[in-house]
Amino acid sequence: MTVTGSGTTAVTGPLQRVFDGAHLRADLARNGGRRLIVTFDYRKRGRTGFGVPDPSRQFAAAGFDQLMIATQANDWFVNADLPALAGVCAVVRRDYAAARALGFSMGGYGALRLSGALALDYVTLVSPQVSIAPAVVPFDPRYRDEGRSFDMALGDLTPQASHALRGEILCDPCDAPDLIHARMIQALFPGLSLLRLTGGGHPCSQVLRATGRSGLLQRRAMDALPSARMIVTTHRQLRGGQACYWQALARAARVRRPHVAAMATARQAKLAAGTVGGVDADGDSA
Repeated sequence: MTVTGSGTTAVTGPLQRVFDGAHLRADLARNGGRRLIVTFDYRKRGRTGFGVPDPSRQFAAAGFDQLMIATQANDWFVNADLPALAGVCAVVRRDYAAARALGFSMGGYGALRLSGALALDYVTLVSPQVSIAPAVVPFDPRYRDEGRSFDMALGDLTPQASHALRGEILCDPCDAPDLIHARMIQALFPGLSLLRLTGGGHPCSQVLRATGRSGLLQRRAMDALPSARMIVTTHRQLRGGQACYWQALARAARVRRPHVAAMATARQAKLAAGTVGGVDADGDSA
């Protein structure tokens, strides 16, 4: 099945539905490239089904074909469609010389879960989870509702573990659960480096998004940045003027350094007026 982009979506090639399941979908934006970049849905509060595929102009301009993996529910892509989707991903991958991935939160987990099927060369993961199964991540209560029905065996990342996969995990070290997730992922994928965006929140890209610099993440995913450290440097340069940074700092300092928390809260309050959410009202929005 082939569908065309809507009037509001600019793509340089046709958009093809390569997998159309009850729970998962995959759409391929073909731009004639020999390199593939894979993107994933992130968790959306109040999700009511599949969204509309929206290929990236930046990826297209750089000559990448883009495979977009979507899920009907906030299930971390772990459902009855996953084995069949993995098979289709492996077939699609054969047409490309290289494949990279970008994922936020739930999408970061999805990139790891399908990293073997996609034979990924490089990943850029923003605040990903290693699992949402309560037995695996008892330290993280944020996804308990989704975790109750999470298939721990099908969602286990251990079979995907690889020393060969390269890339980076970006997280806010002030967010203790996210830091533990990152460390657990590194144990399975030791080729992934950890980049700390202190006070970035969840996902840790909030400062970059609020200042219009989230495109740095796409550039890194395409290997178009000289160094991933440029993301950290830009975050540090911009965070002081963002309410989300001071809010995260106040939360982290509340117990052990209440005076710092009070200062950060006051600063956050001054900056909060006039700030708005990003993609949607969910903290997981990319």
